[in-house]
Amino acid sequence: MADIAGVRVLYTGDYSREEDCHLCAAEIPQFSPDICVIESTYAMQLHQPWNVREKRFTDVIHSTISQGGRVLIPAFALGRAQ
Repeated sequence: MADIAGVRVLYTGDYSREEDCHLCAAEIPQFSPDICVIESTYAMQLHQPWNVREKRFTDVIHSTISQGGRVLIPAFALGRAQ
């Protein structure tokens, strides 16, 4: 948080309130900012549970490799690349 001329501004990148195997859940700050700027990649989009997505992901990788293929995984964000 930054205080600019008495105005409390909170800036945060994309965050989640759900803990996963790589990142802790975002905490609710103990203060009320006057202005809040939030990056939002997915906004209110609902996702399948992480274990379902992870299984589908690893199944495709195993299938591709077992057929002699190669896998290239483009990673664009923390929490998506680990």
